Amino acid sequence: MPDMPTGALVRLYRIKRRMGTTSLATHAGITVRYLEMIEADGKMPSVPVLRRLAKVLGVRTSALLGEAPSEDHEGPVNPRLAEVERALITYRILALADPRQLPTLNELGEQINAAKQAWFTSPSKYSDVLRVLPDLIVHSERAVYERNRSVQACRQISELYQLVRSVLQRLGRLDLCGVVADRAMRYAEETGDPLLIAAATWSLGHSLLANDMPIGSLEVAMKGREALEPLLADGTPEHFSLYGGLVLVGALASSRGDDPWRARELLREPAHQAALRVGEGHNYYNTVFGPTNVAIHMVCVEQEQGEIAEALRLADNVDISQIPSLERKTSHLYHVARCYECRNNDTAVFVHLKMAERLCPQDFQYRQDVRGMVTTLVKRAKPSYAGEVREFAGRIGLLG
Repeated sequence: MPDMPTGALVRLYRIKRRMGTTSLATHAGITVRYLEMIEADGKMPSVPVLRRLAKVLGVRTSALLGEAPSEDHEGPVNPRLAEVERALITYRILALADPRQLPTLNELGEQINAAKQAWFTSPSKYSDVLRVLPDLIVHSERAVYERNRSVQACRQISELYQLVRSVLQRLGRLDLCGVVADRAMRYAEETGDPLLIAAATWSLGHSLLANDMPIGSLEVAMKGREALEPLLADGTPEHFSLYGGLVLVGALASSRGDDPWRARELLREPAHQAALRVGEGHNYYNTVFGPTNVAIHMVCVEQEQGEIAEALRLADNVDISQIPSLERKTSHLYHVARCYECRNNDTAVFVHLKMAERLCPQDFQYRQDVRGMVTTLVKRAKPSYAGEVREFAGRIGLLG
């Protein structure tokens, strides 16, 4: 099921619930014809429509995007992820049984920074980061205990758990995202550092978004924003990056909570003004915040709202070379690809997917939403380029 396109999943859950197209369309507030086009993969629904369909069908929105719901998750996608899960759950036992000498806090900090750098810049970021995360989790928890919860130890482990949340979210382990986001917040609060607390709040907001909780995400993001506002008068670029990052979370939460005009207002005013104070090419506290990232979020909101023409118009002016993060670059390309998917422009979809693969080929091994787009493309590709699409799908392991 994870590799099935959205339309096929909607149809599958509808049949499983023994619902007719008229009943589902009526309860979701769309026409029967629109539903039929969605199920035939002729149309990609906007996020609000997708959320309404999921609510009527009694599943999570993520289930209609090919991501296994947390409660139905049957296990990790690879052994390295299993090691990360084991470290998260049994770190105290592993720490006591570890005969190795604990790295110094400075050495541990360097290792965490290296993992963060790999996550943002390495084309093989999944394997690079998954290889080191289990030891980093165990060593960091042990360091917190043996260093009597020192500020440095708590700071480093909070930063580590923020990274872990990003990795788990991309791997579809949404059930664990909330756990690690909570740990990141708990350790950040022990430091008393308002910037680190804001960063942990930003991470928690993303976790709530990923778990289909836009109202909670919006509340968290706006409270985090309010806590930073008194510090902005003498604020550094780091302050404005975190402030702007929280506004971006609030914009996405507003969009997914059926308040697109508030989302647009947040992006055009406070987010834009904060981005001007930060400038391009920075990645303070992993937010990758700046003018280009704000523009990317504008495209995302319009795409999610089904305003495809406006999303593509905005995308024409986005220069992703300004972004110091592979994740932001590829995410933007996937949003643009989905816009073209809605227009049945499969050639443009293929072009953008190939651009993303050149940047980060491992996305096509680990991200089920991306693999789902390729699956749909295989079914819809015209004969003139169907062979190339099938070769692409075979290269990423979708065809036997």
